[in-house]
Formats: sequence, structure tokens, C-alpha cells
Amino acid sequence: MASKKTQRQNPNYSPPPMPARPGVDALGLATLAGIVGLLMISFSNLRAIDSLREDLDDTLDRVEAKVADVGKAQVPAQVTPAAQQPPRRGVDPNRVYEIKTANRPSKGAESAPITIAEFSDFQ
Repeated sequence: MASKKTQRQNPNYSPPPMPARPGVDALGLATLAGIVGLLMISFSNLRAIDSLREDLDDTLDRVEAKVADVGKAQVPAQVTPAAQQPPRRGVDPNRVYEIKTANRPSKGAESAPITIAEFSDFQ
């Protein structure tokens, strides 16, 4: 601790701060109340999540039981000859389609062995 002689010689000397008196700290109480409130909300959310998890587990068990029942009752499909199969509808994946690409925007060499044409409809 500084002596009284040092205190008188140094004009910039200021005494150390006094310790605060014990009492009610409003900011501390507000912080504590906020933390308690957050903990209560968290606890109620955890309870809600647990009940939701139990409901989902029950639903999942019922779905799994139904899938197992369908799997047991399923009869293997009989293969029908190609002549008896109905005609295929839609695009034929094995067909090569001719698309006119002359004078269209493109990237790459004109003599490339493969051309990929993309159609986009911007609406």
C-alpha cells in the first residue's frame, strides 16, 4: 500500500476503489430471472420433443408391420411373353433422335462425334 508521503508527492494518485456494499443488484437479478425463464422453456420443449418422438416411434412401428404384412402376402409376378405385353407408350429410350442443330448456339467443335442438345422452356 502506498504511504501518505507518496500520495502527497504524486498529484495523479487516486485511491483504490471502495468495495461495493452488499445489497440487491437489479441487473444481476434480471439476468438470473432470464436464465431461469430460458431453462423452463427448454425443459418444456424437451418434454414436447419426447412425446413427439414416442408418437413417431409408434407410427413407425405400425408402418413397419404393414410393410412386413405386404411383403409376406405378395405373390411373385408372372413374366408375360413380349407378344402379350401391352405396347409401350412414351419416348423410346433405345431410339436415336435426329435434331437439327445447324445455325443454333453451341459450344465445342462442329465435327464432334457426339452432340448433346438441351431444350429448356423458361416460363
